[in-house]
Amino acid sequence: MLQIEMEVNDAGNVDDVIVRHRTAPHRYTQVKYAASAATPVNTSYLTSRRRGSTSLLEKFYSSWKLLRERPGGAILELVTNRELDATDPLLKLCDGRTDMLMPAADRITDRSEAGKTLIAWAQHLGVDRGTVQSMLEQLVFRTGRKVSAEEERATALMLAAGLRADKKSLLLGTSTIAEWVRQGRRVLTRDDIQGEVEALALRTSEPRAILLIQAIRRDPHPDDATIAVDWVDLYEGDEPAARRRPKESDAWTRMDAELRSAVQTLEDGGHRDILVSGKMRLGTAFTVGARLAQVTGTSISYDHYGTVWSSDSPRIPVPALRLTRTPLGQGDDLAVAFGITRDPTNAVVSYLRKNQIPVRELLTLVPADGDHDQSVAGPGQAVTLAQELRNQVRTELERQPADRIHLFQACPCALALLTGHRWNRVARTLVYEDLGAGHGYLPAFTVSA
Repeated sequence: MLQIEMEVNDAGNVDDVIVRHRTAPHRYTQVKYAASAATPVNTSYLTSRRRGSTSLLEKFYSSWKLLRERPGGAILELVTNRELDATDPLLKLCDGRTDMLMPAADRITDRSEAGKTLIAWAQHLGVDRGTVQSMLEQLVFRTGRKVSAEEERATALMLAAGLRADKKSLLLGTSTIAEWVRQGRRVLTRDDIQGEVEALALRTSEPRAILLIQAIRRDPHPDDATIAVDWVDLYEGDEPAARRRPKESDAWTRMDAELRSAVQTLEDGGHRDILVSGKMRLGTAFTVGARLAQVTGTSISYDHYGTVWSSDSPRIPVPALRLTRTPLGQGDDLAVAFGITRDPTNAVVSYLRKNQIPVRELLTLVPADGDHDQSVAGPGQAVTLAQELRNQVRTELERQPADRIHLFQACPCALALLTGHRWNRVARTLVYEDLGAGHGYLPAFTVSA
C-alpha cells in the first residue's frame, strides 16, 4: 500500500476510499451501508433512480469510463451490508472467490434469464452488452459485510501488523480515522499512518505473516493474506456448517500438499511469526499447527473470538487433566480423544468398534472440572493445555509404545491449532474430522511426530 485517499475529487462516484498500491491496479471503493439491510443487492437496487438522480449502476459506469484509461488501471468496488440477491438471474452468478461477475457473464447466452438481465443493464446504460462486460471485468461486489465482519477483518490486520488488537484499540483506531475525516484530511501516506500508530502507542511486536486457510468458508478479503489456500469447493455442502466431508477421497492429500507448499513459501520468505486465519474444522486446525511446528522455530497466533491466542503466550497453570482408558483390544495402535469442550468417548468408541479400527484402547483426556465450553479461559491456559495434552500422550507411549495414534478432538479450534504446533516426540498420528452428531468420524490428515 502506497497511500489511502478518502473522498477525493476527480475519482467519479467511487471516491469513498481509494487505496493506491506501488504497483497497479489501484482500488476505488464505494461504501453503501444501510441502517436496515432488508433490501438486497439486485438489478432493481442497482438501476433504481430516485428523484431524477442517476442509478448506482450508472454511477459505476461513469466512474469506470473516467478511470479506465488512467495509468495502472482501476478496480471498482461496492462494499455494502446488503446481501446479494440469490434470485437475481445475473447477480447470482457472482463468483464466491472473486466477488465478480466475470467471466461468468461472458459465457451466458442472450436468451438465458441472466443474458436478458445483462442486456437490460446495457439498455439502462445506453451501451451494448460488450461494454457492460468490459466494466464488469473491473467491478467487485462485496456484499453482506456486516459491521462485525469488518471489525473482525480490522482486528486480523492489526494483529498481522504487530498492533494491539483488543476492542479498546480498535475503537481508538476507528475514532482516529473519523477525526481525520472531520478535519478534512484526504490523503494519508504510509509514513502518515505509521506516525499515527506510534503516537497512539498501538505497536506491540514486529509484523506477522498471514496464512489464510479457507477450508469451510471463504474469506471476503483473501488478498489481505500473505498466502492463502482455498479448499471450499473440495467439500460437500453449500453452507459452512454442512462442509465436513470432501467430495473426493484424495482431497485430503491435495489439501495437505497445498498446505505444505504454503508453509514452504512462508519459510522461504523468512517468515517465522505466523497469524493463522480462516474457518476450518478441528482436524485441519491441528494439522496446520503441526505443519508450522514449534521445533522449526516458528510461532503462531489465532484470533479466538477477538482474543489473540499465541503459541508464545505466558503459561497459566490449569488443574491436571483427568484421564480415562477404554479397552478395545482390536490392535496395537492407540486412540486418543481430547474431551475439552465435551467428552466424545461414547461416540469415538462406537466409531472405533463399528469400523474395527486396530487400536488397543482409547485414552480420553478431560479437564479436571469436566468438559464444558468455558474450559479454556484464555491463551495462557491454552498454551498449558497444549503442553499437557502432548505430555500425557508421551507418558502413555512410555507406558506402552504404539507406532500410530488415532486422534479425535472436541476442543476450541485455537487449542487444536496450538496443540498441533507442539505435537513432537509422540508417534505418527492419524487425525480425524467429526462428521456431526451420530454420523461418526472420517480419517483426514497424517502427522509425523
